[in-house]
Amino acid sequence: MRYYVKDKTLVVKGDFDGLSTGINGGRRRVSAILNHEVGKDFDHADPAAYMDGVASKLAVECPCFYFLTAVYMENLCVVRDQQVTAFVTAGVSNPCQVPGTVNVILVVHGRMSEGALASAVITTTEAKAKALFEMGFDFTGTTTDAVAVLSEELKTDVCGPVFFEYSGTGTDIGQSIYRCVKKGVEEGIKRQHALINGNHRSRLFVYAISDEKGPYWIEYPREECGKGRCPYYPCHFEGQDCTYCYCPLYPCEDPELGEWIKSRRGYPVWTCKDCTLLHRKKAVDYLARHPDATTEKLRSLH
Repeated sequence: MRYYVKDKTLVVKGDFDGLSTGINGGRRRVSAILNHEVGKDFDHADPAAYMDGVASKLAVECPCFYFLTAVYMENLCVVRDQQVTAFVTAGVSNPCQVPGTVNVILVVHGRMSEGALASAVITTTEAKAKALFEMGFDFTGTTTDAVAVLSEELKTDVCGPVFFEYSGTGTDIGQSIYRCVKKGVEEGIKRQHALINGNHRSRLFVYAISDEKGPYWIEYPREECGKGRCPYYPCHFEGQDCTYCYCPLYPCEDPELGEWIKSRRGYPVWTCKDCTLLHRKKAVDYLARHPDATTEKLRSLH
């Protein structure tokens, strides 16, 4: 999987087996999914054809799933937990007509049964509703909400492929889906509707567990850091924006930058602890201008 934001569009690429409720939704294999920001007055006669044009402009190969959102793409939240990544844009300006839209793209890093794919939509919806209720809203979503569940089989030499038969909240993968979606909806709404300090920059949230703290969320970029205050300097160059303290290329699967290892829980994890690719100013500057750049291109910059 690879994701980036370009021209107000979230692009998530991979080899996905998917299910979507979006404008060209359904059940099929796709090579990408796009979540595109539009104005609140957007009214195109053929949204799918419009998005075909967006995909073409971004040079994204089809087949694709498409989402539209009136939420500012700068308020996108990305939430990771073990074998799940959730991409959430959330707005609730009106539960009925105005396109606030809660869009959830859920990527499960393992193969899923047909039942697990469908059940994950239910788990996602339950988590979204719980987040809204806990924030004081009396509705479960807007009329334009959409969900996509994408399953991507990881092929590594360290262990066999991960397979999920079920994905309800009684399963480990269901719990991961639930907590990621709930966190993403909460944080997305806070940012879109300015319910937190406008300087709050964190957009990526990683679930972690330690013997000392128990479960907790790590936020990136860290609020106490920012330009010129990175705790990893001089490993990073002086003044580096801590946006890149969590690599946006992860997991890049470039054998020159890292390798797959088997976790204590038995699933594959990409490790790149010795990679310094985004510690190089030229690579960072190029990636900021070209978010779809390949690792090969970034490695060539000296």
